[in-house]
Amino acid sequence: MSVGDALLVVLALGVALLLGRGSHSLVAALLVASALAVSAVLFLPTAMLAGLVGMERVHGLYDLTRATPLDPPEWVHLIVFAWLGFLLWLARRDIRNWRGVALVAALGVAAELSQWLTDGRQPKVEDAALNVLGGLTGVLLGLVCCVVAARVRGASGESSG
Repeated sequence: MSVGDALLVVLALGVALLLGRGSHSLVAALLVASALAVSAVLFLPTAMLAGLVGMERVHGLYDLTRATPLDPPEWVHLIVFAWLGFLLWLARRDIRNWRGVALVAALGVAAELSQWLTDGRQPKVEDAALNVLGGLTGVLLGLVCCVVAARVRGASGESSG
């Protein structure tokens, strides 16, 4: 393990634990696991990830996304950060504000910049933009869920009162 690899492990663990801090233990575990999974997808060598998933599935993903403007790796950036943004917005009431939005955007950029520490990976502005877009999409989805849940609670309170 190189110094860069060790630094990435420490950073990934630190960020994962920071994201889970202050949450219910089950939610914290989900946040930590999700953050570590995102780190693995972004920092492990592409060939290793393809080997874990299986080349037939990789080809299937390319077939599935052929009609879209994005390739599977780009969709992965969007989806994993949308999940992270969504989960953070729902799980951490203390950052359901501009700080949460800024945190998700900063995580998207920082995750891409961290690829300088990995062998065989290069940070790309386009990938950082997809990370941020995915994260903000997840935050927006989380916000919609919170608004709908509040209205449902309000409506059920009015009907029972």
